[in-house]
Amino acid sequence: MSSLEDYSKSHRDFGNVRRTRKMHPKGWEPGIDTSKNIIVSKPLPKAIKPEDHKWDIYLAELGFDPKEFEIIEPFEVRTWTANMGAGETEQFYYYKAKIISKNPVSSKDFDYKNLLKEIKAYKGQPQKITGNSSFVVCLSDWQMGKRDGDGTQGIVKRIEQMIPDVTARIKDLKKNGVDLANLYVFGLGDIVEGCDGFYPMQEFSVEYDLRRQKMIARRLLVKAIKTWAPLFKNTVVACVPGNHGENRKNGKAFTSFGDNFDVSLFDEAQEILSENPAFKKVKFIIPENELWITLDVSGTIIGLAHGHQFRTGGRYSHQKAVAWLSGQAFGMTDVGDSDILISGHFHHLFVVNEGKRTLMQCPSVDGGSEWFENMTGKTSYSGTLTFSITPGKTQLPWDNLRVI
Repeated sequence: MSSLEDYSKSHRDFGNVRRTRKMHPKGWEPGIDTSKNIIVSKPLPKAIKPEDHKWDIYLAELGFDPKEFEIIEPFEVRTWTANMGAGETEQFYYYKAKIISKNPVSSKDFDYKNLLKEIKAYKGQPQKITGNSSFVVCLSDWQMGKRDGDGTQGIVKRIEQMIPDVTARIKDLKKNGVDLANLYVFGLGDIVEGCDGFYPMQEFSVEYDLRRQKMIARRLLVKAIKTWAPLFKNTVVACVPGNHGENRKNGKAFTSFGDNFDVSLFDEAQEILSENPAFKKVKFIIPENELWITLDVSGTIIGLAHGHQFRTGGRYSHQKAVAWLSGQAFGMTDVGDSDILISGHFHHLFVVNEGKRTLMQCPSVDGGSEWFENMTGKTSYSGTLTFSITPGKTQLPWDNLRVI
């Protein structure tokens, strides 16, 4: 480091990710769809007669022998205006047709008796998932220093028990054939309770000052990472700021989004672990001044946000989350491209599928909130959300969800 800017910059091993924009119209992706016996040409810069297209050459490029297959009518034609960047567009032409085999297989070629015998004799075996699968641990709303429920002592006890329980869960999944190569540890905010300005009479309901709240949380965070990281080839630790981590005056944040105690905890953990060569494979994604981040987890785009920015959309938290993510999608932000959005803030679990996206809200680790119970009559249950991500799954990319 050689400048003030270097010393003050947040550590970020990876940048945000977003979905690749479509290069072709839906249903007109170049290539062959064998399930429908359809072939689609590459985009051409000018119109031609479909029958004049060099289909034989194209078939060979796609790995199909032109002597074995033929293209038949009817032909379909579509134009597509492509965005070439810098405000420029270009018109392309696509051609679609049927593809059939010149030597179709007769039903006589199948030995149904042997096939039936093989099916009856088959004994299913648990499928071992191989490749780049990932395990995700969501650390949300520890509220370290809070007096409600069983207080800080109870919070620490649950986290200390959670660490070996997560270890056991990882080993159990691996034992049952889930090839977990990567670990992702997400900090969803409100790791500390703060001392003033977040709810009525807060200064009378915290057990520790901010220094000790951070000290306890930091030691537990580092302990968790040091325990789990050796079980994986790669480890990524990421975080977002929560509202309880804000610097507040008269009940309102008065500095920047990035000036946040939740975020600074992860800054400190990164600096501590970076001093030990044994943890050089642990990468960190720490936001500079953003309220959300995105990252690629085994081919799935995951967005992280604490949830205090979810303000409109309905009475319930999942409605607010849907409304917020919809706005981000319309605004074409990176987080608007998330396949999975993970949040905290509301202290109770929900998992909702909205179209092709999944919204996950994490429970807290604190012992409950007297204010919340008095205002709503509801009780929030403690726990840590965990799940796995398997690349290449055709439907939901997540699996093995458990609250620990």
